[in-house]
Amino acid sequence: MGINRQFRLRSLLSASADWWHRITRTLPSGLPAPFFFTQDINAVHEYFSACYADMHSIPESTRLLNGHCYVCSTVVDFQVAPAGDGGVVNWRETLVCPRCQLINRWRGCLHLFEYFCEPGLQDRVYLTEMLSPVYQQLAGRFPRLSASEFLPPNELGSTVQTHAVPVRNEDVTQLTYHDCSFESVLCFDVLEHVADYRAALREFSRVLCSGGRLILSVPFSFRQETRIRAEVDGAGNIKHLVEPCYHGDPLSDEGVLSYYDFGMDLLHELQSAGFEETLLVCYYSGNWGYLGENIAYVARKS
Repeated sequence: MGINRQFRLRSLLSASADWWHRITRTLPSGLPAPFFFTQDINAVHEYFSACYADMHSIPESTRLLNGHCYVCSTVVDFQVAPAGDGGVVNWRETLVCPRCQLINRWRGCLHLFEYFCEPGLQDRVYLTEMLSPVYQQLAGRFPRLSASEFLPPNELGSTVQTHAVPVRNEDVTQLTYHDCSFESVLCFDVLEHVADYRAALREFSRVLCSGGRLILSVPFSFRQETRIRAEVDGAGNIKHLVEPCYHGDPLSDEGVLSYYDFGMDLLHELQSAGFEETLLVCYYSGNWGYLGENIAYVARKS
């Protein structure tokens, strides 16, 4: 057998073994510190109760916090944004690394992505945001990365010049990607802004290949049930059920409305959408700069 033929055969066998590993691997039975997974709301409260003493020991006047940035693999002084109007610091949205410019929840989610998805250089990854430092970090590492923003009324799947950047326009409730297009889908604090979030979950499942993974972060209700903040009626009008909440939006100074604070029942919704293994992950760490009550959902497609 010629050398070239032997090389091709070894490459084919290696690729086949890698494919089989991807579609049959299960979620790990244990997690490295500081991650803890559960399907029980009581366990969530118990986990964070053990962290409260450390949380409260940090002065509200803190502006720099020394720790280790997972993304940069180095020790840095995380920058803390002061709380406005005498409130408490929103730890999820601050602790900016001065090197990669990623806030707490972004760094934590990428940490989870590395551990759960074990991404390879040629992995096809879909990120539901593009105008953020998260995209810049992933684009430099994964040449097959796809990312998008929602830019109505432009045609879905088209490229739109936005902020002097060509951006793909996608609606997560009706993605234009083909079935089984990705090994991983990453959705960080986007789903709460989608009125029909169940349709988005079904789309995430559709575009993932067999055994593909979803890493999802959203505001958490800290109870079993999802809290509905607003809903859309049949005429397309928004009805607010509680005080409206708007999150920062790179596309609008007005912010974007949050429809939900999700609960443990989102695990069931993920299963209904086609995901086989679903877990909620809690994490807190002063060393990693993951202060506050950090939550993410992890799911594996059937």
